Amino acid sequence: MTDSPYSPPQRPTIDDLDPESATTDRLIAMVRSHREGEDYPTTETLIGNLPVALRALCDHVLSGEATALDVAYRLASLIDAIEGCQGQPVPTRRTH
Repeated sequence: MTDSPYSPPQRPTIDDLDPESATTDRLIAMVRSHREGEDYPTTETLIGNLPVALRALCDHVLSGEATALDVAYRLASLIDAIEGCQGQPVPTRRTH
């Protein structure tokens, strides 16, 4: 029997974060855990899709439905994609 009696562990979402203690580094760590096992886009793909992603983010903000934490998560996702496609080590400490 291949069914496990245990459900897979739930991945944390932005709803699980305390907005008062959220940081860019925590959001980027969450993005990385959500992308686990996925390849980062190539630089060319990232640059080609960046205007589309930024327009979608802008439209989301203008919709009035975006929370600050939601926008920050989406920006953290873009930061992670840019750092990931460059293949450079991630700085251990960033300023806000």
